[in-house]
Amino acid sequence: MSARLVSKEGICAYLGDISPSTYDSWHAKGIVPGPLRGTSRYDIRAHDAALDKASGLDSRVEGKKMSPLEEWVQSHAA
Repeated sequence: MSARLVSKEGICAYLGDISPSTYDSWHAKGIVPGPLRGTSRYDIRAHDAALDKASGLDSRVEGKKMSPLEEWVQSHAA
């Protein structure tokens, strides 16, 4: 079983072995959400959702409503 919450090094590896400085740049541009509020852990699913949105794959684009869990994750990702 893979962990859902990972360190900064872990999320950088997950995103294609990008450098921490590249991650910081993406975060400053709003491409990725950053760590969960009050922690130093990064939510893999929140990053998947952010990348889906950035690449036009966001389910809301197709007219689907987000589930309450998806709404909660998105609201707590920043």
